[in-house]
Amino acid sequence: MGSMAQQGAGTGGLAADARLAREGARLAGRYRLEGRLSERDGPLVWKATDEVLARPVAVHTFPPGFRRTGEVVAAARAACRLSDPRLIQIFDADDRPEHPYIVTELPSGSPLGDLLAAGPLGPLRAAEIIGEAADALAAAHAAGLAHLCLTPDSLWCNARGEVKISGLATAAALTGAHATDPALADTRGLARLLYAALTGCWPGPEKTTLPPAPQAAGRACGPGQVQAGIPPHLDEVTCRALFGEADGDGPPVLGPAQLAMELASITHPGSQPLIPSGPLPAVPAAEDPLPPGWVPVAAATPVTTPLPGPVTPGVPPASLLPWAGPGASEPAPVTRTRRAKPPARALRAGAAAALVAVLAAGGWVLAHRASHGSPPASVPATTRLSAVSATAFDPYSDGPGDNSKLAPRAIDASMATAWHTDWYTSAHFGNLKPGTGLLLDMGKKVMITGARLTLGSAHGTDLQLRVGTTAASLSDMPAVARAAAADGQVHLRLAVPAHGRYVLVWFTKLPRDSAGTFQASVHDVSLEGRA
Repeated sequence: MGSMAQQGAGTGGLAADARLAREGARLAGRYRLEGRLSERDGPLVWKATDEVLARPVAVHTFPPGFRRTGEVVAAARAACRLSDPRLIQIFDADDRPEHPYIVTELPSGSPLGDLLAAGPLGPLRAAEIIGEAADALAAAHAAGLAHLCLTPDSLWCNARGEVKISGLATAAALTGAHATDPALADTRGLARLLYAALTGCWPGPEKTTLPPAPQAAGRACGPGQVQAGIPPHLDEVTCRALFGEADGDGPPVLGPAQLAMELASITHPGSQPLIPSGPLPAVPAAEDPLPPGWVPVAAATPVTTPLPGPVTPGVPPASLLPWAGPGASEPAPVTRTRRAKPPARALRAGAAAALVAVLAAGGWVLAHRASHGSPPASVPATTRLSAVSATAFDPYSDGPGDNSKLAPRAIDASMATAWHTDWYTSAHFGNLKPGTGLLLDMGKKVMITGARLTLGSAHGTDLQLRVGTTAASLSDMPAVARAAAADGQVHLRLAVPAHGRYVLVWFTKLPRDSAGTFQASVHDVSLEGRA
């Protein structure tokens, strides 16, 4: 009941109850009381053993004269008809005045409130737990039963990942709670539990062991404003359920079944296969169509020399397949170049470029000698450059990219905010794509000489800095610097200044977060160069 009947709601006192129920006593000739699980006035909860079936149980006893005994026992008898394993099972109930009691399953694990004492859960785990609870309550509502008193102590989780809800029907009978719309009331309660799991704060009026949620404009701030790293869609679903309001991405969430479906779409996105069924989409060059046999351009440096060796026509190079195994090459950008053997016109162009370089070098020597050894003019000092805007960049999907709405947080000069990628099931984006990025628009063409990034604390981020004059595709922005196994403060220095309007922070490997999923965060991007 409730939090294993920790919600005392009557009078009568513990002393009177203790005369009938005490440690070592037997109720109904079979339930041996072993120790109290709650100490509040009113109903008591005991850890006990059913000596007939030799199993641990929880026994709820009531003091003489407790005015709601009949209602609570009646609610327990109604709830015992449900056999959903996610609901605490009710085994026995007796409302006879001399020793009224209810016997329930003794849940394993800990209540959510205790789990959150160590901090918020990861977004995926939080969505999974509350999704299970929502699905269980949807089944209960279909049978005509509601909870109405959900708190962090009503939801239990164990090491096997099993979820249990205590207090179905009985918690409301204990407290006298009622609702004109039980489905809406329980949806709000589930949303509060989801908010608590994501942030470690409680957004409801009830007094719990958790700190109250921060308030703004008379109501709790969105979970994404309280805790970094919450995927925007999960943040939006939480708010639609908590406040009962629609937003641009969906209607209000008004029932447990609807909430269960919304969370299932996050935890088990059936529309995205884990392994692509074919090669990744390629972006062909605007001019000069290429033959079927091709190899990717090396992404590590701005060098544009093709990698050696043709490939089998119609089969993508292994370096494009992030699921190719531990020894596979790094995924390459969606750029096609010719076979390793360059055509004659490419050789002529290369020879011309080399000749220009030689003549330029000779000219500098002559000019240097003519100036009697004077050094060349110094390069103007670089300064900090500010981006005009920031968006997510994902050439492998039709959407706006990973959490694009949060991208401006990476350039707002606040370390308290961050843009982060979506979470994935592996460091290589769950084998869905070879990378994702954060795109900065400088507003005009600038010179970039370096970048300072503030990443999240999780270790293991691989990234590239790319610069280009356009940003229609990944190939428009050549890689100019990179970092491997990075975290925290990262300073990238360019060997040669790069010029362009767009700067892309391109992630090729994600770090593991505390929830066991993979996600990268960027708190700040500061660019160095000259406008």
